[in-house]
Amino acid sequence: MRFRGQNPVYKYGNYENTYEDTNSATYGGVVTKSTYLLGLVAVIAMYFAYTLDFVNTGITGNIIITIIIAPIIAIIAIIVTHRMPQIAIFTTTIYGLAEGIFIGFISALFASVYGGEIIQMALIGTFGVLGGMLFLYATGVIRVGAFFRKLMFSMLMGIVFSSLILLILMFTGVSFESFYSLYVGIVIISVVISSLYLLIDFDNITRYVQAGAPKQTEWSLALGLVVTIIWLYIELLRLLAIISNRKS
Repeated sequence: MRFRGQNPVYKYGNYENTYEDTNSATYGGVVTKSTYLLGLVAVIAMYFAYTLDFVNTGITGNIIITIIIAPIIAIIAIIVTHRMPQIAIFTTTIYGLAEGIFIGFISALFASVYGGEIIQMALIGTFGVLGGMLFLYATGVIRVGAFFRKLMFSMLMGIVFSSLILLILMFTGVSFESFYSLYVGIVIISVVISSLYLLIDFDNITRYVQAGAPKQTEWSLALGLVVTIIWLYIELLRLLAIISNRKS
């Protein structure tokens, strides 16, 4: 049996459920590496966001190219991390740099439209949900089993296909107002799914650590958790933007 969740980060792992490695992964090691990656993303995001001036310069061609390339680099870094765990410290750092640029752009864009408060609220909400889900997992209120994993993956695929349909509708010239309700529904469900995926990340970490996985596995586990946290942050930004629009 393999300890992989449906988080796309883990699908590239190649770790069995039993190990013979005296230098094993620990919860503290995963926490340390997760903190490092989140801190790196945050620093790069803040720097990149503060260098952008949408009011005076708008979105230039160089910015567009950067925002297209950054997520691609991040995805490649994820794949390489799990294909070559021995260099994970370098590939995860590259991921943090690329993801930081992307998050900085997204945050600056939302702040320019809805004000800086939306960023603060999204951050508070993200770490609030993180703490709440950790409590639910630690107390056993929600248990992560095979059915739960399959359900989450099915819901994720539903969101992906629904988002693709929205994208197609946008390119066909259909007015956004005509499918706005569908968009709102997708965002709300995405917030729920990304929140619940944290439970799968916690369970993956628990299983790998208890199985005595190699120390280098900590980078993969930390990366999986960070990917979900950033996903949740972006979805909360979108939800807060919808709420802000309704209030105005």
